[in-house]
Amino acid sequence: MPIFTLHTNVCQTAVPPTLKSDLCQLLENAMGLPAKIFVINIHTNQQMTFGNTSDPCAVCSLTSIGNIGGTHNEKYSKLLCEILNKELKISPER
Repeated sequence: MPIFTLHTNVCQTAVPPTLKSDLCQLLENAMGLPAKIFVINIHTNQQMTFGNTSDPCAVCSLTSIGNIGGTHNEKYSKLLCEILNKELKISPER
């Protein structure tokens, strides 16, 4: 069961209602696993800073048995940064 966890200082009200399903679909396609086994866990309104600023930022983790490591991680990181930038306005550098 792959688990994607997102901690962000972005307010809950700024999170699109479709973000969980969008993340699930993105990971389903990227990992080649069925959506029914994914867990998406989003923690908003976190008291976070990055680089000594409170601009929108996130800390994420993706846990899975298999399909993790090396080139897989680079691919997932790029895709996740793109969707978080588009949907939450979090810069990929943050």
